[in-house]
Amino acid sequence: MLDKTQKRAILFSCIILVAGLMGMDFINPSLPYIMKSFGVSEYATKYLIVVYLLGVGVSQFYYGTFSDNHGRKRAIIIAFLIACVGVVISSFANTLDTLYIGRFITGFGAGGAPVIARAIISDVCHDQLSIKKAFSYFSMASQASPSFAPVAGGLLQQYYNWRIVFIGLLIVNIIAIAVLLRHLLETHEIPKIKKSYKEQAAIYWGTFKIVRFMAFNFASAFIFVITIAYYSYMPFILHQHGYSPIENASIYIVYAGSLVIGSLLLSSRLCKIDTSFLFKFCVASLFLTAISFFMLFSYAGDSLILIILVTILLAINCGIVSPLTLTLCMYGFSQNKGAASAVQSFVKMFFTGVALMLFNFIPMQSMMHLMVCYFIIGLLLCLCYWIGTAGSSEKTAASSPQTS
Repeated sequence: MLDKTQKRAILFSCIILVAGLMGMDFINPSLPYIMKSFGVSEYATKYLIVVYLLGVGVSQFYYGTFSDNHGRKRAIIIAFLIACVGVVISSFANTLDTLYIGRFITGFGAGGAPVIARAIISDVCHDQLSIKKAFSYFSMASQASPSFAPVAGGLLQQYYNWRIVFIGLLIVNIIAIAVLLRHLLETHEIPKIKKSYKEQAAIYWGTFKIVRFMAFNFASAFIFVITIAYYSYMPFILHQHGYSPIENASIYIVYAGSLVIGSLLLSSRLCKIDTSFLFKFCVASLFLTAISFFMLFSYAGDSLILIILVTILLAINCGIVSPLTLTLCMYGFSQNKGAASAVQSFVKMFFTGVALMLFNFIPMQSMMHLMVCYFIIGLLLCLCYWIGTAGSSEKTAASSPQTS
């Protein structure tokens, strides 16, 4: 059972995560309209997502070090303030290049949310069962933003324009800052002697050398790519078929709700099943889904019923496997949790951006193309699992970062 302190910490880590994720989810329905407003290609517009994720990725080491030295609360407040600056620049951008800059800064600020939220959980949860439960709730909370943020952003887009959507996002960030300033308690004992940059670099380097930790970090990134690819490319696929921003957002709700169902299944029914077996089962399910729906879409076209069905299956799968990989990554760190969380977030966000850049070479004009993308991800997950299980023991992965 989780105690009162753990429950409070998990609650605020979820609030932080949701507010941070809205930096992208709130904007996604507006992407086709931004493309039209600036008169640029779909390819150029998709780079707004990549630039944002790169900003998130490169920010991770800053927040990991800063939060270990100065506390989680101060770090997350600074993060949201930086995000506000980026949102303001984005709202008033007159060129796509300026919008790129604004989105990068927003990503750099929002990047503090996942790393600090995970570090808060690691601060208060120490045994594997409590960590698994905490990350199940964490995974469920991560779907709150995809559930309502695209709807809110879509409404603003439908009745106003994409610049007003950014103003709405600014208001969200300001509210988050106010709530955290007043109610967030510090979960990390702030050291009197701060680690030097050299010491911190050594900690990061030691963490990067843990084979199992890194293998499942990459697995976590590839699982995240499944969701990001869905949210990123579906607006363009659905827009081609004449769906409105609200209808687009409704599909997101189905995906987000199914992810929550998957995480609920893990926390309530599947948490005692062997982790390796569950991971392999989920990867096998991904392969089966990608292959079978590729054939169905090739025969029936992008039918709305098929889109909803594949959405549910993919999301439930991700809802189960995502908390598993987070648990495998973060379990066992008794020290330098901010640094470990930073490495985890860096790998997840940075290589998600890289993957999306690579997938730009695959023409995502139909659901068939998306299924090809997911088949490739399945192959990469198999490779990660093989490296992670063959590379080192769980004991090594758990103990190495403590001695850094």
